[in-house]
Amino acid sequence: MKTSYKPDFLERITQRRAALRADVAALLPAPRPIVWEIGSGHGHFLVGYAQQHPEKYCLGVDIQLERLERSGKKRDRARLANCHFLRAEAREFYNVLPAGVTLAEIWVLFPDPWPKARHNKNRLLKPEFFEGVAGRAGEGARIYFRTDHLEYFREVESALRTLATWKTEPGAPWPEGTVTVFQERAPSYHSLVAVRTSHPAKPVEIVAPGLPRPASPTSPG
Repeated sequence: MKTSYKPDFLERITQRRAALRADVAALLPAPRPIVWEIGSGHGHFLVGYAQQHPEKYCLGVDIQLERLERSGKKRDRARLANCHFLRAEAREFYNVLPAGVTLAEIWVLFPDPWPKARHNKNRLLKPEFFEGVAGRAGEGARIYFRTDHLEYFREVESALRTLATWKTEPGAPWPEGTVTVFQERAPSYHSLVAVRTSHPAKPVEIVAPGLPRPASPTSPG
């Protein structure tokens, strides 16, 4: 069923996506692999990770401005040229990645589990998302996922098992990194590492619930 959107809403979304595309193009003017953290919070993890891996280009996205301001201050205090933060919804960020930019690592640490059944559609980590990002992730790229919500963990684990483009690695070592505030508060948590296989990815549109399709689907370049 085709969704009808009001003209003013479409105009706001179009302008937002155009501004995001310009911001991302400025941060990524040339083809390169990146470390992408989805929901970077206050920047604890990514700043620490960028310090430990100066050879990696790290980019975190979050939708809350206050979190991004704190993240930027941490980055600036550490004087990191390889760590950046951007206000963006994950799927919209992915859809404006410039050609040639690849995903070497994808980190999703303690995302909102949207525990109520009626909100399940808001969960990001679903089969279509994993299949979509596989188009930008070369063989050997990794997804690191950690959550204190067992049901969400099992759903993600099951979703990845249905795809030929990703293979979970039970017991895989977890790279060293700064512990997040959410991890410190969690009485227990579950971790998952998935590795990109050589299987070709299917073209998949990744669109957030309630939003129109992007004007032009992202391309691996």
